[in-house]
Amino acid sequence: MRRFASAGLALFLLGLALLLRLPQLGNRPFHADEAVHAVKFRELWEHGRYRYDPNEFHGPTIYYAALPTVAASGHKTFVALQEADLRLVIALVGAALVPLFLLLRKPLGTSAVLWAGLFAALSPALVFYSRYFIQEVFLVVFTLVFLASVTLKKPIAAGIAAGLMVATKETAVLTFFAAGVAWLLVSRKRPTLGRSFWLALGVAITVACVALYGCYRPLPTEARPNPLQYFQAYTPWLHRAAGEELHKNPWFDYLERFFWHRREGVPLWSESLILLLGIFGALKPPTTAERPFVRFLALFTLFLTVGYSLIPYKTPWCALNFLMPLTLLAGVGVAGLIERAAKLPAKALITGLILLASAHLGWLSYQTSFVHFASNKNPYVFSPTVPDVVKLKTRIEDLAKVHPDHEKLVIKVLSKDGYYWPLPWYLRRFENIGYWTQLPADPDAPLVLASPEFDEALTPKLKDHIMTGFFALRPDASYELFVKMNLWEPYLKQRGPVEDEE
Repeated sequence: MRRFASAGLALFLLGLALLLRLPQLGNRPFHADEAVHAVKFRELWEHGRYRYDPNEFHGPTIYYAALPTVAASGHKTFVALQEADLRLVIALVGAALVPLFLLLRKPLGTSAVLWAGLFAALSPALVFYSRYFIQEVFLVVFTLVFLASVTLKKPIAAGIAAGLMVATKETAVLTFFAAGVAWLLVSRKRPTLGRSFWLALGVAITVACVALYGCYRPLPTEARPNPLQYFQAYTPWLHRAAGEELHKNPWFDYLERFFWHRREGVPLWSESLILLLGIFGALKPPTTAERPFVRFLALFTLFLTVGYSLIPYKTPWCALNFLMPLTLLAGVGVAGLIERAAKLPAKALITGLILLASAHLGWLSYQTSFVHFASNKNPYVFSPTVPDVVKLKTRIEDLAKVHPDHEKLVIKVLSKDGYYWPLPWYLRRFENIGYWTQLPADPDAPLVLASPEFDEALTPKLKDHIMTGFFALRPDASYELFVKMNLWEPYLKQRGPVEDEE
């Protein structure tokens, strides 16, 4: 009966997770990173090819996983796809994290993992980034399966999970390092690398190689890279980790974003409930939990938190890597609190208070993903694409309708820093579009989209054009749209006067 009750609660929590992750998946424009991954997915979907780039973009697991969900959408062309079609697979896998916590019911106790599942279902961060077409949620889920498989002494499953972690994102090495050091500190026996370790390692290498390099057959032999080139990936990532490029933030950035983020005019964002219960769980676990594993989990979480915090290069979704095990510890903390309550009324009071506080997490998730999803005051929003990009897309498509070449008209995009994403996603229906980071010798084209840095040099070369307005991509990046007069005039005749964009 208890097993059926646990399964029923897990299904309820899964439904709760889906309720917050699935609706309105297209309610905000693609982030630049999402657009990059969409274009990478296109190569696999349309041509059956995937080429791992050790300098950028991470691994392919989300592209493979998106194939069946995109097929289920019924769309046959890349142009027909919508943001929600690609985000769907992330939402489903993010929700799957909740019942997968049951894999750890033996070392942590059923009560603890169910409470952890509740927190994971409602966590604003886990909900918000489960609605992003990026790798982090996949990495977190594979990490959970890896930890559970090692704990349950399932070397083949551990190897598969580890291989998928490597094939998902290079930062998996931080997880392996934190887990290894935590295991060494907790282990009572002298560590040995037995048959199970080598079996898991062999499976992991095989899975990673197949995922990263298994789609090279359509490429010419000379274009197929050596799998050892994978290790080149750590050169640019180490460079970024030093904080020499974008996204340099102070060490406390994750802690402030996730646990106490106050801005005027919006709710106080805080997942401190998970943090405080996690600390309590690490210090006072219930008797139903295996203390060595709780100590391992606490050290693992601590090392990941410190590691990611000390790296100057920060993107907020990286914090999911330590938020997931912290959520498990929070479940342990609730189980410990309830166990220590001497009488039934006290247990009921604790349960009621935790459920009430959890409801607040759910309310914050709603505010995060459905109300303030595009606001810079939202701590989980990071370098967002603003809705103006949709207006730009519509304007260019309307102009193309009155051009004799229609969607084959030439468009030139000039971006000083090369950070023009997500334009390739929103302008994907146009065949003759090019991107430059320097002023081309001949910038002339029916449509020219340029960042303001080119204005002085570009304007004299576009005497037959009119600058029709500014369009923002992100809060700190806007573009000018130049249109040839012989296109702009018939466009105005067809549509009527159009006010310049602010």
